[in-house]
Amino acid sequence: MASGWNGGHVARGITQRGKISQEAFKENYDPSGLPKETYLLYEIKWSNSRKPLQKCCHNTPTEHAEIHFLEDVFKKQGSDPSVHCSITWYMSWSPCGDCCKEIRDFLKNQPNVNLVIYIARIYWHKEENNRQGLRSLVNLGVTIRIMDLPVYSYCWRTFVDDEDKDEDYWPRHLAPWIMLYSLELQSILQNIPSCLEISLEENQAPIFRLCVENEQWKKSLTSANP
Repeated sequence: MASGWNGGHVARGITQRGKISQEAFKENYDPSGLPKETYLLYEIKWSNSRKPLQKCCHNTPTEHAEIHFLEDVFKKQGSDPSVHCSITWYMSWSPCGDCCKEIRDFLKNQPNVNLVIYIARIYWHKEENNRQGLRSLVNLGVTIRIMDLPVYSYCWRTFVDDEDKDEDYWPRHLAPWIMLYSLELQSILQNIPSCLEISLEENQAPIFRLCVENEQWKKSLTSANP
């Protein structure tokens, strides 16, 4: 994945206060697009009533965003193992299979940490290593969900830089993309074949298509997404 990292914590699309710019949010969290970078908006809450930490980061030339958070952001917080910690990620791409393994190892070593992940889209959704990685996180107790309208609104209010910010923001025709990625996530978690086809034409917007040939799989997905 490409990166605009400048050598410090402040990077392209991230302000000095750790907020994401309006342009970067719109570009990277619109599920109808396929941006190259991964942004991670994070919220860390401790049970001892410390002020929640709400900032963002993205991948560097050498680390995916998830690893940067685990190795650089979280370690610097000096978390007390006896204090329960709740972490929520709002990601422009879901974790890849290799990152899922690192996340599992992190959580096994941090039993006081609870992790919830919201994603705008699924990274290389047909790669079995990535699909298995997401299933393994859910089996470990991690909650993974596709970002919906209330979540987009929350992220806009909480993590986007305030300068000249519109009152609210919704990606165009958001509902169909939420449905498509929600169905694909269910296919992953239920361990059935991919139902999402994405066609890429040069210099054109990607084309998304739902494709479920097996009737039993259709019933399974429908029951999971009423």
